[in-house]
Amino acid sequence: MNMKLFSSKPHKEINHISVNDTSYTVSIYYEKRRNSRASITKTGINIRIPIFLSKKEKSEQVNKFISWAENTIKEKKVSFRPENKIFKNGDELILYDNVLKIIISEIDTNSISGKIDTENIKISIPKNLNQEDKEKYISKMIARLLAKNYLGKIYEKLYKFNEIHRFGIINNIRLKNNSTNWGSCSSKNNINISIRLLLAPEKVLDYVLMHELSHLKQRNHSAKFWAVVEAACPSYRESELWLKKNGALCVV
Repeated sequence: MNMKLFSSKPHKEINHISVNDTSYTVSIYYEKRRNSRASITKTGINIRIPIFLSKKEKSEQVNKFISWAENTIKEKKVSFRPENKIFKNGDELILYDNVLKIIISEIDTNSISGKIDTENIKISIPKNLNQEDKEKYISKMIARLLAKNYLGKIYEKLYKFNEIHRFGIINNIRLKNNSTNWGSCSSKNNINISIRLLLAPEKVLDYVLMHELSHLKQRNHSAKFWAVVEAACPSYRESELWLKKNGALCVV
C-alpha cells in the first residue's frame, strides 16, 4: 500500500479549456472524498477528485469530466458565463466602435497599471505574480479602463435617447462589469449598464440603453412597459434574440 496517497494534503489545480472561442476556467480539487464529481457554476467548472486515487486514475477522471463539460456547454444545456476572460499579450478586444490591441508588460513593480489610447489597451503588471493572479488582475484592469473610457459615450447616448423619447429624469449613470444582468434602473432613477455590452453590436447596446430608460416610465415588465420599449426601439426583439444567442461571448 502506498501510504503517501493517503497522507497527501488536499490541493487545487487551475486549468483552462476553450469552447466555441471562449475560455473557461477549470478548478480541479484533490480532496479526501469517496467519489468524483463535477459541476458547472456561474464562476467556472469545478471538478472534485479523491486524493487517494493513483495518478493514472486521477488523469482519467479529470479528462472524463472535462469532456463532459465541453459537450454540455456546446449543446447549450446550461446557461454559463465564465467570471473572467483570460487575456494574453497581443489579443484583440473587438468593441462596438473600435478594435483595441492588448499589450501586457511584466515589470518590476508592486502594482498594476494601465491606459487606453486609440489603438491599444496597455497594461503593466508585476512579474512576480502567479499565473492565476495575473489573469484575474489583468481582466479587472481592462474592465476598469473600459468603464472609465466609455462612461462619457454611454452618458451621451442615454441623454440623446431621453431627449428624443422623453422617458423621464435620469439621476446617475454607471458602467459596471455586471455578470448577472445587462443593465438596471433603480427606483431612484440610477441607471447601471454592463461593460459587456461594449462587445455587442451597437444596435444591441442601444436597445439595452432604451430598455433601461423605459423603466423611468414603467418600473415593471408589463405589457405597458414593452409598449414603451417598442415605441422607442421597434426592432428590440432582434436585439433580445442576439443577446440570447451570443451574450455568453461578451466577456471581460
